[in-house]
Amino acid sequence: MRRFVVLALFILPPAAAAGRALIVMDSEQISHLDVQLTQPQAVSNIPLTQAPGRVVLPPAQEFAVTSRQPGMISKVHVPLGVKVQQGEVLAEMDSIALVDLQRALIDAQSVFKVAEAKLHRDDTLLREGVISKVRWQETHSNFERSEATLRAAEQTLLVSGLTNGDIQRLKAGAQISGAYRVLSPATGVVLERFAIVGQRVDALAPLFKIGRLDELWLEVDLPQERLKEVRLGDGVMLESPRAKARIIEISANVNPQSQTALVRARVEEGQGQLLPGMHINVQLMHRSSDRIFRIPLSALFSHEGRQYVFVRREGGFEPVEVSVAGQEAYSVVLHEGLEGGEFIVVQGVAALKAAWLGQAAAGHSD
Repeated sequence: MRRFVVLALFILPPAAAAGRALIVMDSEQISHLDVQLTQPQAVSNIPLTQAPGRVVLPPAQEFAVTSRQPGMISKVHVPLGVKVQQGEVLAEMDSIALVDLQRALIDAQSVFKVAEAKLHRDDTLLREGVISKVRWQETHSNFERSEATLRAAEQTLLVSGLTNGDIQRLKAGAQISGAYRVLSPATGVVLERFAIVGQRVDALAPLFKIGRLDELWLEVDLPQERLKEVRLGDGVMLESPRAKARIIEISANVNPQSQTALVRARVEEGQGQLLPGMHINVQLMHRSSDRIFRIPLSALFSHEGRQYVFVRREGGFEPVEVSVAGQEAYSVVLHEGLEGGEFIVVQGVAALKAAWLGQAAAGHSD
């Protein structure tokens, strides 16, 4: 500590350059004080405020998986939170109602085959002039009705959980069974699981909720007094986990209990670090066309209610008054005071401030 004081006193002699305060210091003195410099980073966003938020899925990214027929859940293949692929088997069910639907398919196919055979026979008889056109039309009408009934039976089984392959095997003589598989409608994550082995469920009972994670939103609870400061297109930043989002919707009403308004943002960077349901703190950023700069928080210091940074000049350092537009976790954004391209002090600020104040005191005493 004694060495620090000696160095600080060594650099305190009054100095002025072109009417501005300048702390004169040569390279050796800078090295002794371990002064470190950096250039301000030009940015286009001003930090507004921090607010709590949560990670959610857009409504279009959520899929409900329901029971196609009343029955009993015989097996569950996936736990909560696991990733699944489209078409993957989530659970298996047994349904008596499905047996009846398959029997209806077999009956419809039998009727269709008879009607098809009659149509082929009457086609031949009509060409030979044995039957009238009216009789052929009746036969053709019966064929079309039986075909429509068969197609309807097939469609009913498709929406009941069977695949085209299952239906073709039934038509080829496969044994009727009430077992069917519940398949995932999309590639994603199991967000909710309601299915329990042995549980009896009705038709359309919810079994799973699947979420597709290729797009995520942030829902931010913004204090109503800051609502007028945000605009569509403004940025939202997360420090941990690190991510960026863009505001796509600002609520038109305020929650009467919390006095906050809901702001939605679409995640654009760092999506892989986020999961639906996470509660996070975010930094809202306002887009600006002004010349603004981000600097490390360590570069900023206060004196008599004003904010300053030390700028490297020829022969030393100059304290420059700046205006702070907003503060982030480890940095501040300035909108006045810097021109861009300067080097500012980020380490050794306390020693330079002591030298500056000592220099000013010496000037007043003179």
